[in-house]
Amino acid sequence: MTPVLETVLAKYGWILIGITFGFAAKYALLIKRGVQVKARLVFADLLLLPMVALIAYWLATRAGFEAEAAALFSALCTVGADRLVKLLTDRFLQRVDSEAAAIANSIVGTARNTTQAELSAAALVEAAREGRAPAEYVALKPHPQAPKQG
Repeated sequence: MTPVLETVLAKYGWILIGITFGFAAKYALLIKRGVQVKARLVFADLLLLPMVALIAYWLATRAGFEAEAAALFSALCTVGADRLVKLLTDRFLQRVDSEAAAIANSIVGTARNTTQAELSAAALVEAAREGRAPAEYVALKPHPQAPKQG
């Protein structure tokens, strides 16, 4: 055996064993329920398997599982692969939706603030021009050294 293969098996071997047993158990349960297993279903699950392996590895390492526990955990992930991938996909999409809504609300809020500031400034200039601006608007008073208009 090559050193690379030994390293891969040492790190991912239990996950691969769990995925294999879980795949077999999933189809055993389907056959037991009376579901007719077709090549199309097996092919779809084989395409889904790498994603399940990544999820199982990630969850097993996050939970601190090693050796047989990691194999059992990955087998359980494989048996419930359809539900697991759907659950994680739904959570991911919910998170994307909430972050997109937060960004959109932030942009709309900034646009509203900018518009309101422009409207307020226009109203202030109009009030100053018509001479009805309150006396506390110090910024509208001419500088003492400015030339007199009139």
